[in-house]
Amino acid sequence: MRDFEFHLEKILAYKDQNLDSELMNLGALYNSLRQAEEKLSDLHAEQDACRTRYDAAIQENATVAACTVCLNYTDYLTLQIKECRKEVNQIRDRVSEQIDLVKSLKVETKSLETIKESRYEAYKHETSKREERQIEEYVVSAAAIAKGF
Repeated sequence: MRDFEFHLEKILAYKDQNLDSELMNLGALYNSLRQAEEKLSDLHAEQDACRTRYDAAIQENATVAACTVCLNYTDYLTLQIKECRKEVNQIRDRVSEQIDLVKSLKVETKSLETIKESRYEAYKHETSKREERQIEEYVVSAAAIAKGF
């Protein structure tokens, strides 16, 4: 009996490999997103701490120079937060695009796997029919030999 041969096996293997690669890229993007969100959270915390220090300095009648330093640093943090938000949004957009790409590759891979499964089922059905015919031929031949032709 011959082995089952799927002629699109190389394409399926390529699609699987490509899907795995894109899933790894997606994981890296999620990692970048997590890091950028942590950085944004840290910047917000630093900005809140700076505002608290500024309010405490105002209460303690600090010098104008000290208050100016706090305000300038708060402005700097605000700019950093805007840039970090922009970066987070860009990474989210890239994640969304990557998810769409992974979905399309998954659909392509799944369709090839479905074709392979259906062809394998047809192969098994054909093989079993062939074996049944061979058994029938053997039984008929054995009966004819037993009767002496």
